[in-house]
Amino acid sequence: MLAGARVALEISQQDALKDFITGEFLAPTPDVSDEDLWDYVTANTMTIYHPTSTCAIGPVVDARLRVHGVRGLRVVDASVMPSIVRGNTNAPVIMIAEKAADMIRQDATAAVTDVAATA
Repeated sequence: MLAGARVALEISQQDALKDFITGEFLAPTPDVSDEDLWDYVTANTMTIYHPTSTCAIGPVVDARLRVHGVRGLRVVDASVMPSIVRGNTNAPVIMIAEKAADMIRQDATAAVTDVAATA
């Protein structure tokens, strides 16, 4: 973590970036001690919070993302992920949504076919 912080600090000090760094930027100097750099990093960084996995397939939803015990409701977001991805959740959520759209379409087609067969 400290090695990455030092690289970021070095990059931020380059002349090419001076026009882009505006406002107050109280970064430590390149000769900062590891302890002081760690204090700076922990005080000035945070997680980007990508909450996931709160509606697990099985206990909450079935394999077709339908909420158990609630007719007509599906969960189609990062909460159905079985585990947290190591990067941004945007692309995986888009994939979940695409798959859910296919499942909804299939289920609607099957329902229409069933109704037509019984008529």
